[in-house]
Amino acid sequence: MLEFRNVTFQYDVEDFNIIDDLSFHIGKGEFVSVIGPSGCGKSTLIKILDGEELPDDGEVFVNGINVGKLRHAKVPLYRRNIGVIFQDFRLLPKMTVFENIAFALEVLAMEKTAIRRRVREVLELVDLQDKAKAFPEQLSGGQQQRATIGRAIANHPKVLIADEPTGNLDPEKSIEIIQLLDKINQVEKTTIVMVTHSVKAASHAGR
Repeated sequence: MLEFRNVTFQYDVEDFNIIDDLSFHIGKGEFVSVIGPSGCGKSTLIKILDGEELPDDGEVFVNGINVGKLRHAKVPLYRRNIGVIFQDFRLLPKMTVFENIAFALEVLAMEKTAIRRRVREVLELVDLQDKAKAFPEQLSGGQQQRATIGRAIANHPKVLIADEPTGNLDPEKSIEIIQLLDKINQVEKTTIVMVTHSVKAASHAGR
């Protein structure tokens, strides 16, 4: 499903490799955490996975696609297979929770009836049925993160990347979010890569 083969990456302004000869394999349906302190290369790994950065050496395969060989014009199409959960939520403030999730499907030109059906499924999965008409500013931090997760999984991505998903939450809400990710992994069979600096959060992943 996802494989790094001897990947090395260096920013031009740096005099050392941010990622140095990294190899690992993640199978279909796994829930894996990548743990490390700030500055160790976690964010760079995410940028390589979603096609924002290309490795200087080595190969990256996601669902059979050689990400490093993608032409720029093909990156948006590739990203339809990747869902990303951001630490800072990035919900559209003028849209309701329902509209935020639906927007991820509207850009794919999905039929309206199918969008409404899928959004209702997602709202139930992330336990936000009663917040469908609420705007982001009316939600707690934990609810905003749930809405962000809902938007990320709306189009059934092959891989879900969670970038410090508990970074802005208190311990109790953090556990709820990790449990939700585990539920998505089990119900949707989505391969999940969670990037975190939290040992406690990482311990809930399968590997």
